[in-house]
Amino acid sequence: MHNATKYGALLAVLAMFAVPATGWTQPATGKVSVDLRAGVAIPAGNMAKITDVGGIGGASLMWNFHPNWAIRADFDYMKLDDGTDPFGVVLSPPQDLMFFGGSIEVNFNAPRYQTLPFTFMVNIGAGAMRMDVDETFDPGHPAAGFEHTYPALQGGLKVGYQLKPWINIFVNGTGYFIIMDSNDTLVFVDPDAGVNNFDTGWVIPVTAGVRLTFLR
Repeated sequence: MHNATKYGALLAVLAMFAVPATGWTQPATGKVSVDLRAGVAIPAGNMAKITDVGGIGGASLMWNFHPNWAIRADFDYMKLDDGTDPFGVVLSPPQDLMFFGGSIEVNFNAPRYQTLPFTFMVNIGAGAMRMDVDETFDPGHPAAGFEHTYPALQGGLKVGYQLKPWINIFVNGTGYFIIMDSNDTLVFVDPDAGVNNFDTGWVIPVTAGVRLTFLR
C-alpha cells in the first residue's frame, strides 16, 4: 500500500474518534458518570472445572474527558457457586471474587442512519482479583483456606439506550482473565474429576444496569 494511502487511512481512523459525538446520546466533555450493574457471572476455562455460574454486582466511576473517551475506576463482586457432579456431590467449594481496577472506555459515535438513541461502548483495563473460598464451605477441605489476590485483565462490550441526557440503561458483557499461581491451585486438584492445578482462569459476567451522568 502506498504511504500516502496508509497515512490517509490512519488519519481517517483518528478522525472517527476525534470528531465530537452529535446529539444528546453521547457523554460530554468534563462530565462524571456512575455505572451500577448486576447479573450473572459465568466461569470459563479452568475456573469452570471448580466453580459454577453465580451472581455479580458492581459499579464504575467514569471521568469523560472527551466525548468519545473516559477513564474508569471499576469494582465488581462475584459469588460463584460450588462445583458439583451430576449426582450432586460437591467437588469444589463456592468462591467469592472481588475485582478492583481501572480501564479506558471508548464511546462510539452513533451510525448516521440510527434513529433511536442507542449507545455503543468498549473498555479495556487491568486490576487485582481477590479470590476467597466461601466461609460456609467444609473447613476440612484442603481449599477451605484458599484466599489470594492475583493480577487480572478485563475487557468489555456495552450497548445502551439513552433515556435522558443524564440516564442510560445498558446490557454489558465483560471478560476477566485471571493470572494465578499454579502452586496455590493445588488445593483444587481432584484426579477423579479430571481437575489439575492451573495458573489461569476466566470469568465472564453478563450484566444489566444504569449509568447516571452528573451534568454541569
